[in-house]
Amino acid sequence: MNFSEIELISEIKKRNLNAYAFLIKEYSKLVYYLTYNILSIGNSKEDIEECVSDVFLEVWLKINEFDNERSSFKTWILIQTKYKALTYKRKLKKNHVENINDYQLMEFDTVEKQIIDRETQKKLLETINSFNKTDKELFIRRYFYNEKVSDIMQSLGLSRSALDNRLLRGRKIIKEVLSYD
Repeated sequence: MNFSEIELISEIKKRNLNAYAFLIKEYSKLVYYLTYNILSIGNSKEDIEECVSDVFLEVWLKINEFDNERSSFKTWILIQTKYKALTYKRKLKKNHVENINDYQLMEFDTVEKQIIDRETQKKLLETINSFNKTDKELFIRRYFYNEKVSDIMQSLGLSRSALDNRLLRGRKIIKEVLSYD
C-alpha cells in the first residue's frame, strides 16, 4: 500500500500499522545513511541498527509534534535522526568500557633483548657499508629514505632489472649475515 506524504502523516497519527511499515520502507535508507555517518566510527553495526529502529519509534511517538509549516516531513525525520544518533553517540561513548582481554600485553624489553637488537643493527649497518658505492647508495635511498624505484633508477642510470638484481643480491647478503647468529 502506498501513501502520499499527507496521507502517511494522517495515518500514522491514527496509529495505522500499515502506514508505519510504509514509513520504514520509504525512509529507512535515508535514516540509516545519516545514522551511519554519525555513529560509524567506533560503534558496531548493531548499535547503528538499534538507533535507526529508535528513530522510527520516535517518529511514531512524536508524530503530533510534526508541523508542516516549519519543515517538510522528510526534513523533520532527518532532524529526529540527527538528534537520536547524537544522543546515542554520547551514550555509547560514556558507556564504552574497554575489555582488558582485547589487549595483548607486551613484554617489556629486557636488557638482553636490547643488546641483541643493537648488535643486529650494528651488523646490518656494517654489511651495508661493505657494499660497493652504488649498492650502498641504492640500499640507503631505497630502504632508509624510502625513495621511489623510478627516481633511483634515473639518478643512478640503472635499468629496472639491474636495480632489482642489486637489491636482491644485497638482501641475500644481509639475510646470510644476520642468520649466522
